[in-house]
Amino acid sequence: MARIDKMTKMADILAMHPQMAAVLASYGLHCQGCGGARHESLRQGATNHGLDVDELIARLNAVLDASDS
Repeated sequence: MARIDKMTKMADILAMHPQMAAVLASYGLHCQGCGGARHESLRQGATNHGLDVDELIARLNAVLDASDS
């Protein structure tokens, strides 16, 4: 399965797994339905919201890892 990194677009993250929207929302990132999600990278979103991008990457990839097992 694809891995998420700093340059992954928000729309691509949302398309990877149904739980991604809830994880992003728990960080205050309400990307589902946002037109900017197609163009904004995870790094841009995290930076714009004052979030630790590495923590966010770890949490999102943990969802993917759990779905693989």
